[in-house]
Amino acid sequence: MTLSLRTLPQSLWSRVKAQIGQFFFIAPGELRDFWLSRYHSPLFARYRARFILSRVRMMAAVFAVLTPLWMMVDFLTFPVWVATTLANGRMLTSIAFALLALLCRCTPNPGHARAAIGLLLVIPTTFFIFSRILLAGLHFDAMGTAMASGYTFLPFVLMSGLALFPLVATETLLFALPLLSVFALSALIRHGLGLLPGLNDLPVFWLLLLIAVVGSMASLSQLQLMKGLFQQSSLDPLTRTLNRRSGEQFLALQMAQAKRQGFPLAIAFLDLDDFKKLNDQFGHKIGDEVLLHAAEAFRQALRDGDAVIRWGGEEFVLAMPYATAEQAGKRLDLLLHSRTLQRPDGQPQTWSGGIAQWPADASDTWAELVKIADARMYQAKKGGKGRMVVPDTEDRASGT
Repeated sequence: MTLSLRTLPQSLWSRVKAQIGQFFFIAPGELRDFWLSRYHSPLFARYRARFILSRVRMMAAVFAVLTPLWMMVDFLTFPVWVATTLANGRMLTSIAFALLALLCRCTPNPGHARAAIGLLLVIPTTFFIFSRILLAGLHFDAMGTAMASGYTFLPFVLMSGLALFPLVATETLLFALPLLSVFALSALIRHGLGLLPGLNDLPVFWLLLLIAVVGSMASLSQLQLMKGLFQQSSLDPLTRTLNRRSGEQFLALQMAQAKRQGFPLAIAFLDLDDFKKLNDQFGHKIGDEVLLHAAEAFRQALRDGDAVIRWGGEEFVLAMPYATAEQAGKRLDLLLHSRTLQRPDGQPQTWSGGIAQWPADASDTWAELVKIADARMYQAKKGGKGRMVVPDTEDRASGT
């Protein structure tokens, strides 16, 4: 098969992405998750944000205690007026860290997590600029010169600190580039705003850049490990859908957002018909294959942002935010009337379902909404199976 000139660049880009994924042990379909956080599932985004916020609080608390302790060294090394000025800057920095540790208890979401890391970096960066301007042009003895040079390496501490957070590639760039720019600008100021930093600063800048690259790779490794552990704990091992525990968390999150923002939330409760007879006749291995195919069919019927939850056995709950019961029914109606699910004997594997919607149904919690959908599913079972009960519409039968 020949490739046209129009398809060649896309083909090459796909191969490049695959090679990058192999280098970092990332599946090609998951590579975008390590580049942009907007592709993360809501549950994983919340989990990652909570982890990042907890580490920001921990680091801010540690820095709030350690920052003032260096004042003793400053007073033993520098003239009194220099040490006093640095001490005032250190106290303000310590107070800022303490406030960040105390107030960084906001709702865990990606925006708040990025803002927290940004503040964690802005506080010491401000002190770095302040100390750099203060110490520039001053002459000290050998000990004072050595201590003054130590302030130059504060960005190295900040850059290496990025490795403590599970960040995507764009986030590491977002935080690393300002630090590199501040260091380069401070070098220009130190050398009288020349066109280039001094020769002594160039190796230091190169070392800082290498630390930025290593820190970014460590952040991606943390993200990959976190994502793997999250999937192991939140996904059903057979169907790769959300398990019940993580599904309940997803439903609680979507219900809270629906109430806050006022968008509709539809929930479908689906159950495979006569599944026990299937297991008895063909064995549990065939039953597992049917479950796997059913989960994939349900997943294909939904949109990005919806979720399939294995509720238990052959029962599935489908969560569809921003969808009414009628819209959810139309989306599942295509699957209901198809012969996508097959039994080993060639007969279609039917399923029965019920749909509930907030705020149309009188429900204050996601659990009540699931209960309503479950009751309607049983209505479909009593109505002959292979059908779906949708509120304010006629029952929809599969016609098989």
